Amino acid sequence: MIQDILDIKPTDSFQDMCDRMAAFLGMKTRIPENAMRRAIQDPDFANDLITCRNAPDFLEALLDDPGNDHYAEPEAEAAKITNTELLKKASGALLRWSKAGFSTVDEEVLETRENACLGCEYISKPETMLQKLVTSKSKAQIGKRVADCVCKLCGCSLSKKIRLPSEACPAVHPKNQELNRWSEPIGKTG
Repeated sequence: MIQDILDIKPTDSFQDMCDRMAAFLGMKTRIPENAMRRAIQDPDFANDLITCRNAPDFLEALLDDPGNDHYAEPEAEAAKITNTELLKKASGALLRWSKAGFSTVDEEVLETRENACLGCEYISKPETMLQKLVTSKSKAQIGKRVADCVCKLCGCSLSKKIRLPSEACPAVHPKNQELNRWSEPIGKTG
C-alpha cells in the first residue's frame, strides 16, 4: 500500500522513503523510522496514517505510538558479528561458490542486487577489522558502488556477496514476503 502511494523503487534509500512519507503526510520533519517500518508492514497502520494526514494531533499520536517500537531495526548489527562468525560465513560462502563452479552472476543480476543494497536500510560501513580488510574503495561502476559497504544483517562484504550466484540477501522484500530484497525467492543459502 505505502510502496504504491510513494512510488517506492528498490534504489530508494530508507531515509528517502521516510522523507517522502513525511511530505505525503504534510509533515515538516522526517517520519520516525520505526513508524515507517510499521507502515510498510502493517496495512491497517498505513491506512490510519493516511486517514489522519489532515489531523496533526491524531497523526502525532500515531507516530508516537509505543507499538511502533516493535518495528525497530533488528538488533543484528555488523559490529556485533564476531570475526569468528564472519570467517565461518566466508568459509561456507566459498564452499557454496566452489560447488557452483566459481561462476558469477551476469551484469543485469549484479546491477539489480547492487541497486537493492544501495537502497536498503541495512547497508553500513565496515565495523570489524576483518570487514575492513575485505572491503575496498568505492568506484562508480556497476558492482563496485558498494565496494566499501557491508550488510548489517549478515556482516558480509556487499561487493563480494552480490556477485555470487550461490548467495542470497538476508532481508525480506518490502512488497513480497516470498522474495528477498534482491527480488529473488527466499530459501537460497547465503
